[in-house]
Amino acid sequence: MSHGDRLRSIVRAVRQQLVEGRQQLRAQHDLGMEGTRVCARYTTLVDQAIQRIYDAYLDELPEASSKELRARVALVAHGGFGRRQQAPFSDVDLMVLFDGKRDALIGQLASRLIQDICDVYQHLGQSLRTPAEAVQLARTDAQVGTSLLESRLLLGNSDLFDRYSAQMKAMIEKRGSGLAADFIAERRTERLEYGETVYLLEPNVKRSRGGLRDIHLLRWLWYLKAGVADPDRLHARGVLSTFDHRRLISSLNFLLRVRNEMHFYANETNDALSRAEQLRLAQFFKYPGKQGMLPVEQFMRDYFHHTSHVWQMAHRLSELMMPVSRMSRVLEPVLGRRIEDDYQIGRSEVSATPRATARLAQHPEEVLKLVDLARSEGKRISQDTWHYIYRTAPQYSHEPKPALMAGFLKVLSHPLRLGELLRRLHEMGVLEKIIPEFSHARSFLQFNQYHKYTVDEHSIRAVEEATKFGERQDAIGKTYRLLPDKTLLHLALLIHDLGKGHEEDHSEVGRRVAIATAERFGLPSDQAATLEFLVHKHLRMTHLALKYDTTQPQLIARFVDEVGSRANLDLLFLVTCADLAAVGPDVLNSWKVEILSELHMRAAREFAAEGDLGVEAIGTAERKAAWELLKAAEREDAWFERQLASLPDAFVRKRPPAAIVDTLRRLRKLEPRAGVAWANYLKDVDMVEFIAGIDQGSGRAIFSSMAGALTSNRQQIVAAETNVLADGLLLLRYVASEPETPGEPSAERLDAICRALVASIDSNEAPKFPKILGREQKEAGAALTNLPNEVRIDNDMSDDCTVVEVFTIDRRGLLYRLARALHDLGLVIRFAKIGTHLDQVVDVFYVTDRDERKVQNEEQLGAIRAALTAVIAPAVE
Repeated sequence: MSHGDRLRSIVRAVRQQLVEGRQQLRAQHDLGMEGTRVCARYTTLVDQAIQRIYDAYLDELPEASSKELRARVALVAHGGFGRRQQAPFSDVDLMVLFDGKRDALIGQLASRLIQDICDVYQHLGQSLRTPAEAVQLARTDAQVGTSLLESRLLLGNSDLFDRYSAQMKAMIEKRGSGLAADFIAERRTERLEYGETVYLLEPNVKRSRGGLRDIHLLRWLWYLKAGVADPDRLHARGVLSTFDHRRLISSLNFLLRVRNEMHFYANETNDALSRAEQLRLAQFFKYPGKQGMLPVEQFMRDYFHHTSHVWQMAHRLSELMMPVSRMSRVLEPVLGRRIEDDYQIGRSEVSATPRATARLAQHPEEVLKLVDLARSEGKRISQDTWHYIYRTAPQYSHEPKPALMAGFLKVLSHPLRLGELLRRLHEMGVLEKIIPEFSHARSFLQFNQYHKYTVDEHSIRAVEEATKFGERQDAIGKTYRLLPDKTLLHLALLIHDLGKGHEEDHSEVGRRVAIATAERFGLPSDQAATLEFLVHKHLRMTHLALKYDTTQPQLIARFVDEVGSRANLDLLFLVTCADLAAVGPDVLNSWKVEILSELHMRAAREFAAEGDLGVEAIGTAERKAAWELLKAAEREDAWFERQLASLPDAFVRKRPPAAIVDTLRRLRKLEPRAGVAWANYLKDVDMVEFIAGIDQGSGRAIFSSMAGALTSNRQQIVAAETNVLADGLLLLRYVASEPETPGEPSAERLDAICRALVASIDSNEAPKFPKILGREQKEAGAALTNLPNEVRIDNDMSDDCTVVEVFTIDRRGLLYRLARALHDLGLVIRFAKIGTHLDQVVDVFYVTDRDERKVQNEEQLGAIRAALTAVIAPAVE
């Protein structure tokens, strides 16, 4: 056998050995082996594989060349491979360290190693450097520097490796503070890309905040600070406390075990915790679930507990390791001052003196005093002080001391930095001592695609979003600024979702939480009643505005009776908007602000009629302005007067008078039974509003036909309304986006879609629905939630119409199929709204029969329910 054949044979044998070794480790992993042990054993397998390949290559060379390479080369493991935490399918970081010139012999070695190791192990990150080159790169490139910081001699010339290590150590000692700043900045950039919150609901196990990369950051910073990266050795030296060491090792094992399972299952690198993967992992790790909490929610709660511990440590050490400027060192003693001998106020932070520290150990109300002081001074609290509170908080009592409760209400009363302070109080474990129910919400994932954050993070973000409302120049901003005392609003937002995670409806559980909270804080009876109302009914405005025809007087009257007062209305409006804003980016968009503001205005008008204040009739000013823009001949035409009066208030209020006049003129030109359609790009939400008018449009399935035409043209419908105007005119409005091509569509594109809308009128051709990029994944993800399909029918909500509500998973062509089914039942859609709740689409149709009567017959109602249920039933494969 030739040398080449012998080497290829060894490569094949090593590859098989690695496959078999990985299979054995998979079996040990399945039996429960710790994540660190699996990674260490796998690292040993890779070590052995590389050593066999390297030795085989050297044996193939002439003796002189082989001897020269053994003297000039060291193979250095670094990164995860270097710290012996190699995941089953992650990259192997290998540096070929060489002495002397980069000659042909060195180049051939590097090339051959790449080829042979890649034949065995496809994930290879190899570099070829001299000691000087490696150290220079580590000095100037943070990514290279962090990887090389944990280098390990795999095989080769130990003297060469020692020389490299000595040069690295000297560079680190010289540039330690600068390297720390570089490493922290590099990690911050990575976190921003992969999720700068611990509570992101589809995190990256390695790179998101609190993930494995933050454990790596801890190791790098400890190495810069103490010359040691290993947590066990740091604990032995007293650098790392027993408390922090125990939490860190527990989190490391948990995260590595999760990551190992993800790699083993995928048979490739996979660090993204998708919703489907979360479900699978919860099942693999045998989470049992309990009432009100799914197994997957239990698993993710554990995940977030561990990542929050890691983040606490990484954030604290990062703050402590950030270099202090020379000016700060000079000015700090001069400009720092004490307040009552309790707290040191520096140029940038507040820290506790020994006397204050003694009080912090015993009294949680002292923490609130510190928080309020830091906020009033506009400075942060020092990391040492925060860490002391973090260590002390578990010992605090849950007793609702008056001073503690009063102090917390004082904190809530002021919007400045409130979200930030609440988040720190929660991270430190203090918040749950004040509001015990927060401990249940800690790290509690809501397993749906609607919410982007855990319950505790969402609740704090809701308060944070409310504090930003003062900057808004709309109805939300005006209402927030006019609120004389914001304490109750902020408290309601903080606790509004704490009823989640129980078998019972979270609003009902939340109501009891609000009652208990009011009693705990000793709130007066009127404030207690308001808090209970806001928490219990925090979804009410959203449901009414997004699902129903809020122009109906009886709906507004019932809502006003339910709210009880103008003050309650304003608070509920703000709670609703802040809750939506805290769900995730762009959830509180301009369309939702518009319809919520309209509902708020209509209800305010009813309270004004009772003498609270004077409010002009909704839309009156806009209609007057539009009337004035009409030509004299148009004002003499009774048709214009009828149609202007019958335009929906929502339609009139959301556009300038000139656009209202343009709409009327388009409709006036319609031939009998003909239609017209036009489009407006909504820049603030990157969507398009399509408006259509059809003469004698009722009962012709036009709403469904146009919905089908939009979907056929790759439009994703996010809102739709239909209204019957005077003289049988049908006015339709759709708001849609085109996910594949964001940004403003060309005029030609919009004209083509509008022509398709008009062409769909009375068309017998069934629409064809193309696949939309990313839509299948979204629909599949929503289906994981397993929310029930449901059809509800209500004959009390409207005086004139039967209200049909459909809850189901969104899918292509759904609105078309639902509307078509109603048409085939002989029903006329008088008004419709579509929206989203959790992972479900909620389509609401106000329908009558062809004689404009409600559907009262039980047999007909049963037929409606059966037909729509058939449309939304899951496909049988």
